[in-house]
Amino acid sequence: MRFIQQLEKIYSEQMNPSDTEKDLERCTMRGTREILFQLRTLIRHGNRLSVIFDEGRQSFLTVLMDISPDESLLYFDVGGSEEINRTFLNGQRCLFVGVVDGIRLQFSGENQSQINEGGETFFAVRIPKSFLRVQRREAFRLQLPALKPYICRLQRGSLEELTLPIYDISTLGIGIQVFQKPKFEVMARLENCWLDLRESGTFQVLLEVRYISELENPSRKTLWHIGCKFIDLPPAAETMIQRFMGKIEIERRAMAKN
Repeated sequence: MRFIQQLEKIYSEQMNPSDTEKDLERCTMRGTREILFQLRTLIRHGNRLSVIFDEGRQSFLTVLMDISPDESLLYFDVGGSEEINRTFLNGQRCLFVGVVDGIRLQFSGENQSQINEGGETFFAVRIPKSFLRVQRREAFRLQLPALKPYICRLQRGSLEELTLPIYDISTLGIGIQVFQKPKFEVMARLENCWLDLRESGTFQVLLEVRYISELENPSRKTLWHIGCKFIDLPPAAETMIQRFMGKIEIERRAMAKN
């Protein structure tokens, strides 16, 4: 088990060498509903994953087949070699890794077993308690000041309007951190959202929630990090974000010299 834990760390670091432990923790899902959503998406699309076992010495490609939340079991296809399958069943823990649409996925499996049903044979493991989902950053992400935060207004002008602080920003999306658990779920689309970058401009965006992670701040208070992707961001808005990020960087460098 210790080796698998080391292997998890190695694969996590390989996802992006610039990712810190804090970044990886932020991208680790621990909520049951979030994890089930990710697993069902993989099942629906038939994405292929690598299963690594035997202290990292062996692996095979598989496809997730089904999930049983009541029994807490995840079912997946067996390997192509009887010898590999026997070795796999003799283990107690394995690691699933894969890349889907440029996003690196990783989770552990425990208590391997073989199921024979309806003339078919497949494997089963316990549903993972954590799920790492890291998107390789195609754009620089800038963390914003917390004392006087820039604002994202969700459902602006409606009775359900929310005013939330922007934690970080890039030309691909924004991160939001809040102390109250959000009411929306992963993959929800948030319409009529407005970014208020003060003197740099205010503009409307369409956001898609890509992950929600539960964290602890330095004061040990629980908070939630919400990663949102821009959908069909207009070129003018992208230019505005680039200029805004450049302005923040210049101000930070000037303060660092004083």
